Amino acid sequence: MIKKGLFFLLLVLMLFYPPAVQAEDKNIIKIGDDVTIKEGTRVNNIIAIGGQVTLYGVADGNIFAVGGSVLLASSSIVGGNVTSIGGVIVRGSGSEVSGSLTEINATNFSEILAAVLNSEWKGWSWLFAVFSVTLYLGLLILSILLVLLIPRPIRVISEAVEKNPYKAGLWGLVGLILVVPLAFLLTISVIGVVLVPLEISVAIAGGLIGVVAVAQLIGNRLFVILKKPEQTIMRETIWGITILWFVGWIPYIGWMLKVFALLLGLGGTLITRFGSYRKWAK
Repeated sequence: MIKKGLFFLLLVLMLFYPPAVQAEDKNIIKIGDDVTIKEGTRVNNIIAIGGQVTLYGVADGNIFAVGGSVLLASSSIVGGNVTSIGGVIVRGSGSEVSGSLTEINATNFSEILAAVLNSEWKGWSWLFAVFSVTLYLGLLILSILLVLLIPRPIRVISEAVEKNPYKAGLWGLVGLILVVPLAFLLTISVIGVVLVPLEISVAIAGGLIGVVAVAQLIGNRLFVILKKPEQTIMRETIWGITILWFVGWIPYIGWMLKVFALLLGLGGTLITRFGSYRKWAK
């Protein structure tokens, strides 16, 4: 588990300093775009999320694709493992792969799930990793939709969290604690029972919108550190969500950082009334 956490921590550092890492180690990381390595080109690891990997050259490390297939041409050479989640692996007749080939898609998912559930803790850990990737992709799609539909409220909530994180964190903690007692109180009356699903839905929506706003803030801070400000809110949010997901893999403290982001986001949503109240600081 510690080795896995260190691996994902390394990926976080690669996200913070992508130009330097790619220039020195030739690790290729792309989100929402295809990766094509031409013949005669040598790289280390290839990671593609939401895109296809096509290899004509040499990859000394591993190839990992989520939501896309991996195409290995006849001239391709892979020094490590090849994994495709949600796609297929296609090999040319002369391709060379030193490691293993792993496909996870609709055709073999039930068999893989049964094998994992019959194994020991390592299998469960692997299953958790797949679930985490699926959760990340779902949150990423939801974040894109929210940014497209309500970009202004997202910015208002993000601004509230940035300027007053203590107030946002306190409101988020209070809001999270009161969800269950409030639902219990509503069940006392007949009308209240009808309102319980609405109350829970509002709480979930507030948490999700808040997390997206916190992700946008993280992405904004990232580009400020990289001295590339004035990015689009969409790009900031996508990078922020990705960083939050990677940080969650850090052993022992990863889940706490995610909960902290949830509290800040929920609090920011509450004090800004879902991003509709700009005078929250008064």
